[in-house]
Amino acid sequence: MKKKTRKRLTCPQCGGHELYYEAGLITGYKYHCKDCDYIGAFVIEEDIEEALSEN
Repeated sequence: MKKKTRKRLTCPQCGGHELYYEAGLITGYKYHCKDCDYIGAFVIEEDIEEALSEN
């Protein structure tokens, strides 16, 4: 069985995973958390391994 790795963004304030890209360009990346309304550049990236089934 093969594994696929993907990244998941986590809010540093509440631990939620409902983040979306808010702004960019000169200011850099900023994310907005839907759960607690956190807006900032600092987010936690987690690697998630998913099992892929072979047919």
